[in-house]
Amino acid sequence: MKDKEMHLLNSIIKQKMAFAGHVLCGSSGSDALQILEGKLESKSAQGRPRRMWLDDIKNWTNLDSMKQ
Repeated sequence: MKDKEMHLLNSIIKQKMAFAGHVLCGSSGSDALQILEGKLESKSAQGRPRRMWLDDIKNWTNLDSMKQ
């Protein structure tokens, strides 16, 4: 990757990780997370599984789950 692309990627990762801290440590963490993930009650999913917002956070932090 070029230097500008790496800088942009690092900036996005930093901002996303900071926002995750605010969402997951707040009093309404699970509710806010469901809104971010766009989880709706439905009968069955169709097509390709959606990429979840939390998957990036888990990948970058090498954690299996966000539970303490």
